[in-house]
Amino acid sequence: MHSGDRASDTLPRSFDDYVQAFQTLLHSPLPIPAAFDGPLPVQEIGPGKPVVLIVSPHPDDECIIGGLPLRLQREAGYEVVNIAATLGSNIERREARWIELTHACGQLGFATIDPGFDGQLPLHLTRRSAQPDSWQHDVARLAAVFDRYQPSIVMCPHANDGSDTHIGTHALAFDALERYAKPTWVVQSEFWATMPSPNLLIELSGGDVGTLLRALVCHRKEVERNPYHLRLTSWLADSVRRGGETIFGAGLQPPSYDFGAVYRVDRWNGHHLEPRETGCAVGSGQSWLSVFDH
Repeated sequence: MHSGDRASDTLPRSFDDYVQAFQTLLHSPLPIPAAFDGPLPVQEIGPGKPVVLIVSPHPDDECIIGGLPLRLQREAGYEVVNIAATLGSNIERREARWIELTHACGQLGFATIDPGFDGQLPLHLTRRSAQPDSWQHDVARLAAVFDRYQPSIVMCPHANDGSDTHIGTHALAFDALERYAKPTWVVQSEFWATMPSPNLLIELSGGDVGTLLRALVCHRKEVERNPYHLRLTSWLADSVRRGGETIFGAGLQPPSYDFGAVYRVDRWNGHHLEPRETGCAVGSGQSWLSVFDH
């Protein structure tokens, strides 16, 4: 028997077999680490390297949208710094979530910091108007982080990302960019709601996705409560379909990536956003110069 014949024996032989094989994967548990003894020390970043700074609404967002910074770190020499904009709404879990976050970032090779926002109050737009002094305290702290790291790229959720905290984090990031008042690239991500006009699709290799998953399960109590880590690969696969049609036009041939992620890239000129009208895709091993051309 040829090796190809043996391989064909393992493939689904009908539509029902295909669905059952997929269901089996969705119910195949991935190993979740045991409780951590404590947080990992804050990672130092290399001097003189370009920095991607992620403003993450919750611990775990750095993993979910982390494909782009992971590739930039591995392929283009960027350092990645994750900002824990909140540690979640459950006050009793915040210390544990910080510990889990440091271990997740350890898997990714990202530095992570707690910016000391105002009592970790909710990052909702209602607070922006109802408690302006408290909100501006957080804006100033975030702008100070920008000033410290001088990021080449700032990442945050898009303005309508379907979660009050994601939407508030977007507003906070843009308020801080106005105060920072220096040029940088801005990359907006999506999770709870799709962006109307993404302009970047990137390929993620199997190794990239494996790294994201190993980091994501460090948020151990979150994935025990809701095993969304088992569906991350499905979402990343579907992002190729969505990105191929949305960025390049309906009916065109999309890239043949197995996994991908979509983003919106624009230039912040120090005062306002300069929209980038052209869309592009970056496959594994392709240059980033066409995206972040300084």
